[in-house]
Amino acid sequence: MKKDEIIKRIKKADVLEISISLLILLFIFSKIFFSFHLFSLKWIALSFNNTTAFAHFWTLITYGFFHQNLIDLFLNIVLLFYFGRIFLDFASPKKFTQLFLLGILAGGLLFIGSYQWFPDMYVSKNYLIGASAGIMAIMTYISMLTPHYQIKIRFVGYIKLMHLLLFFIAFNLLQIPLGNPGGYFAHLGGLAIGFIFYVLDYKILPEKNIAKPKTFDKKPQRRKQRIDLLLDKINQSGYESLTEEEKAFLFKQSKKKN
Repeated sequence: MKKDEIIKRIKKADVLEISISLLILLFIFSKIFFSFHLFSLKWIALSFNNTTAFAHFWTLITYGFFHQNLIDLFLNIVLLFYFGRIFLDFASPKKFTQLFLLGILAGGLLFIGSYQWFPDMYVSKNYLIGASAGIMAIMTYISMLTPHYQIKIRFVGYIKLMHLLLFFIAFNLLQIPLGNPGGYFAHLGGLAIGFIFYVLDYKILPEKNIAKPKTFDKKPQRRKQRIDLLLDKINQSGYESLTEEEKAFLFKQSKKKN
């Protein structure tokens, strides 16, 4: 690929591609610098000790952009890619960035709090590193926004996003009593951010127990009906079954909404 083509491709990269590339590059650089003793986890990982954590306040964010091993990085990139791509079909890049960063922050704070509340549950691991909390925030938001959206998993078949979200929630809750629960508490912190953002964007109506999207045009009822029809079409046949005009309509509405 020529230099001009590379530059052009970089300029066209969306927030998801930039995020994944950043996670990969930071992992590579950290491993190279670590091998030459020029890098230490304590500079970027979040400590369980609240005094240390708040003294190194930047680690409340930096921990979410580094990974200790290749397996953790790979799993997080896979989740971020699939859920992030669906997310950007329905919501804005700005919302993606907000959720990712605040999910990391909330996950870090809950990690610190969990050690203060349940110190006896920790066996050895006393720091937090990885992007899972930020990814959990994105996963929660889009799963609640499009609960019936289905993705195909090899050897399993089609699974609804809400069912996947419930699986991740149950898995994290079941892992907490088994020792070193900090990472799982961090995931729940990210989940909480995704839920809060969803509630703020789609006001809950207690009297009807339903979520009503914020209106942003002169014919909200007709717009909502069309969006519902398109979401049903996606649930049944997948996103690629939409026409270019329908895709453009959904993208335009998500941009206005956010």
